[in-house]
Amino acid sequence: MAPTVVVARTPKSKSKGSSSKAGFKVTSVSIMKTQPVMLWYSWTYERNSPDEFAVAVIKVGTDDIIVLQKDQFALGEGPTGKLSTNVVITSLKDAPGKYELALVNNNDFKEVYAKSKPIQIKKSDF
Repeated sequence: MAPTVVVARTPKSKSKGSSSKAGFKVTSVSIMKTQPVMLWYSWTYERNSPDEFAVAVIKVGTDDIIVLQKDQFALGEGPTGKLSTNVVITSLKDAPGKYELALVNNNDFKEVYAKSKPIQIKKSDF
């Protein structure tokens, strides 16, 4: 799937990395310098969390949401828990900068469930 760019004003969540409505919290993000280059990320979920989300990055200082993957399964076994996976970021090769990983609604990319702390993606990561 090619990345989708959505220009939207991203809502400010009550606390960095969490959303009481969706019950998600991004707990870690790191760059994997593999081929292809990926972000490895972890999140926690609660009983009220949706079954799926889309994975996006938001360039810090802009309102651009770049959707990297849709239909990521969001829940494990049990009503609450923590999961980890990765997402390919080769589409950002020519757009280095500071980004926040965001878990967003599959049907409305402007609805941000949770965001990570900012991470720096460099040209040298590729």
